[in-house]
Amino acid sequence: MTRLLSIICLLFVTSLPLTAQQQFRMTSWNVQALGAQGSTQWNDALAIVARLDADIACFQEITTNAEVALFSTFAAAAGYPHAVVSNISGTLSGNLRAAVMSRYPVLNSISHSAASLSGDSQANDISRDIFEVQIQVPNTANRLGIFVLHLKASSGSTNDFRRAVEILRTNQAIDGFKANFPGAPWIVCGDMNDDIGDGGFGNTFNSTPGGVPGTYSLGSDISFPITYNPFTSFPSAGSTILDATQEDSSIDVTREASGRRIDYMFIGNSITVLEDEIYNSLRDNGVDDGAPGGLLAKSGAPLAAGISLSAADHYVVAADLELPSPFLPTYPGTSEDLVMASGINGPPSMGQGQEIKTASAFDLFSIFFESPGGLFDFHVPYVLGELFPTGGATPQGPLPGMYFDLSTVVVVFDGYASPSGFPQVVVPGGTTQNYLIPLGLGGNSFIYQTVLFSNFANNNYVFTDAHRIDIQ
Repeated sequence: MTRLLSIICLLFVTSLPLTAQQQFRMTSWNVQALGAQGSTQWNDALAIVARLDADIACFQEITTNAEVALFSTFAAAAGYPHAVVSNISGTLSGNLRAAVMSRYPVLNSISHSAASLSGDSQANDISRDIFEVQIQVPNTANRLGIFVLHLKASSGSTNDFRRAVEILRTNQAIDGFKANFPGAPWIVCGDMNDDIGDGGFGNTFNSTPGGVPGTYSLGSDISFPITYNPFTSFPSAGSTILDATQEDSSIDVTREASGRRIDYMFIGNSITVLEDEIYNSLRDNGVDDGAPGGLLAKSGAPLAAGISLSAADHYVVAADLELPSPFLPTYPGTSEDLVMASGINGPPSMGQGQEIKTASAFDLFSIFFESPGGLFDFHVPYVLGELFPTGGATPQGPLPGMYFDLSTVVVVFDGYASPSGFPQVVVPGGTTQNYLIPLGLGGNSFIYQTVLFSNFANNNYVFTDAHRIDIQ
């Protein structure tokens, strides 16, 4: 107990308020390359990331093994605790990878190759892996699926065909996500290497055209005809194209050298777009000039005009978005990859209507906790709570998301107090602990939650949503 109180007191001194969020900011950027650590390109990229202050930042063209190794360093320098990078599969990538950094927990990341999507081990028909990243945005019931693309570059029918196949593969990945997480929101973003303003789409292929690389191998699951309609394929799957422009203008160019708009976000399944912008530091003056066009609130002072083109050959596509929140917990914790369910004389449950239960003496009280995305597997948990008169004020601790007072905390489960002498940890698939409600507690309520104390992004502590038992 002394150890536990010491940890909590230390965290109270260093903690910051937690603000529940349904809105978030996301960016997508073909960064061309991060450059060497500390180089002008690296520092300018960090400056743009800081200026846009996104919660989730997606990248294309992480170019070398050295940059892959440094991406977590780049993310940490920008203030992001979670960073993941795609793989290289097949022979067509040109050594280019996608990457994502996030302030929110990354529950899973999948680097989809042609072979993995096709089921044909010989399939080698996409340029770069399709990078699926699943993120838990606080105060939302479902995970957010993000699909980062970098489609085949260049014009001509052969490249149109290759992009058409890559879009088919992306829809396979989206369909897999939808099947696994029905109703969950999703976004496609990245470099499409085509401009919606060019028109003339609809070219239909009845066979693989000439001019594909010698190592190109169309998966056996793909059937003809194949039609190239890049800007209707995702909307037909339930998404809309983000209609972003540069600040205070109707300019939608995302790559200055070509004067084309080739970077996009496709917003799917119940996501609301609040505001958007194609960020060009040349147009960043820190104020709304009153002209129509994109304008996001930004962090810090405006950047020098030339920083965007110094950092990369593409501009950043950015959006403020809002996710639906059909279930807001009665007693919200820190909204991370740690969940708790509870049961009285039955299997543990959680969710809307399941956080408050009634019990009597000698009822079986069950607690289940797990880290669904595995982020906190093998960390040592506590289950902590507090008794208070039924109908009285809910206890509040000194830390955000904490529902027990330091002077009256009840330790239900202490992972360090194991009879074996070895700590009991959060295990993959979760753990259930069972207890009997003791005599003499009628007329009281017990509020409790599972807690981790360690070196986490959220000031070294993680609290699940709290549950309450009203004891009769």
